Amino acid sequence: MDAIIKKLSILSVLISLMSFCSFLFAQVYPIGQMFLTTYGQSFTMYNTGVIVQDGNPGNAGQAVYDQTGINYLRLPSAVPYQKAFFLDFNKNIIELDYRYGYRVVGYSNIPVPPPPVMYLPKPTYDNQIGIETAEGLRPLPTQIIDEQKPYGDVMMTSEQNAVDCYKNSLNFDGSLNQMKFGDCMVTNMAGQKELEIYKCAKNSATMEEQSLCMLSILGGSKEKQITQDMLKCYKEYGGNYEMYPLCFADKVNDPELKQLVSCFKDQANSGEISFMGTAVCYGASKLNLNTEAQIAVECAVSTGGQPYAFAGCAGGQLTYRELNKCLTNGVGGDNGCFGKNNTIVKGLNQIGDALKGQFGPNNDIVKTWNTTVHDLQYGPGKNHEAVKVVRNISNELGKAGTNVAKEIKKVVPKIKIKW
Repeated sequence: MDAIIKKLSILSVLISLMSFCSFLFAQVYPIGQMFLTTYGQSFTMYNTGVIVQDGNPGNAGQAVYDQTGINYLRLPSAVPYQKAFFLDFNKNIIELDYRYGYRVVGYSNIPVPPPPVMYLPKPTYDNQIGIETAEGLRPLPTQIIDEQKPYGDVMMTSEQNAVDCYKNSLNFDGSLNQMKFGDCMVTNMAGQKELEIYKCAKNSATMEEQSLCMLSILGGSKEKQITQDMLKCYKEYGGNYEMYPLCFADKVNDPELKQLVSCFKDQANSGEISFMGTAVCYGASKLNLNTEAQIAVECAVSTGGQPYAFAGCAGGQLTYRELNKCLTNGVGGDNGCFGKNNTIVKGLNQIGDALKGQFGPNNDIVKTWNTTVHDLQYGPGKNHEAVKVVRNISNELGKAGTNVAKEIKKVVPKIKIKW
């Protein structure tokens, strides 16, 4: 009896396996053909995505979605980074060759969906809201502005840092290398994020490179990765976006990458690529695009990373005057820049006097302000906590029509907003 039961159990298992295999086999069926007329070949595609060459069943492979969204499918290829084949949304078979470029090599009768419709928001502007630059007002996208926090970071450094920059920027004949000095001063005055934005503008050859550089800085780990991939492709193919699918043959489905490629293509079709246009299109909420970053971006873009112009824009006119004093009066001492008669400190002290007049000498805000100004003038290097205090108090008190607000507007960098 046990032997009979055992045989019945084995038979049951075999029947189940056969039924399962029949079920699987029944679900696989051809959905159309691809005709590579240029090569005199044809292929059958199955509903599983498998593609088999007609008359040569050993030549088969798996189709996947084109990760850029430019085409519908990426077809199997022996060397996908050098030559890859795609089925586009018009049922054309496309060959992309890194040496010879793009060409249509055939057609297909496989059902193809309509091209995906991506949401690509565009920046909107109010021409009375933006950053004051030497070129005039550069409007900011209204989607990113926080009107309650219009003030940015003062750019300031100690006398000793200025002296060190000066000494390290002298030529062999004792003359001052002004660009080297300016670059050293910006390095000592700007916050880390603002400094990296400045370098993006200074070191990028095109707006595309600049936009990707800034996106990487202001985004997270995801943005660092996809901008690196995008930059590599841009250096290979420039604005020839139809070739971009060849760059991403090894990428898994990545909505952010697809969005970024679409944003670049859309802007290129509209005229010009910019960081702000890319940021709004890609998703500004994914980026750390606060007020000080907005100011740094527009100042870096408008000046091309020229250190004196950038410092005067991002740090304010007092910073610009103080830097120019370095070139005419030297550094430190009674008359030199960042010394005893530092115009930036004078401006901050005038704000302190206005605070004292409004709140009294023993008010905590007044005491905090005076301590902060001392730290900015004498502290070792960039004192970012002190910079934050100036920014926070300015945002709190700089919007009213008081003497304090008037003095703040003269000194602290800001987004120009019509209140």
